[in-house]
Amino acid sequence: MSKNRPTDPPARQFLGEDQIDNLGTAVLVLARELWVVKDRMAIMEKVLEQHGISASQINSFQPDAVFEAELKTQRQHLIDTVVSALSGKTEG
Repeated sequence: MSKNRPTDPPARQFLGEDQIDNLGTAVLVLARELWVVKDRMAIMEKVLEQHGISASQINSFQPDAVFEAELKTQRQHLIDTVVSALSGKTEG
């Protein structure tokens, strides 16, 4: 085996053995959140289609500044939820 060179990045271990369960919890939290979104999206697309709103209209939608701020807040909440799960601070 070759020696590490000074320019090699340091070896990293992101998760210890005691954190593997936290990783599993985080994956399950993401899967649960993803399913909720996919379910709602399918329902909304069907309802919108029944009211004459096509997928192309949805795909070309541009949010205004207020809605963009709401999306940013929701995105941060999701990130915080995942980080909490990784740190073992998830509530049931």
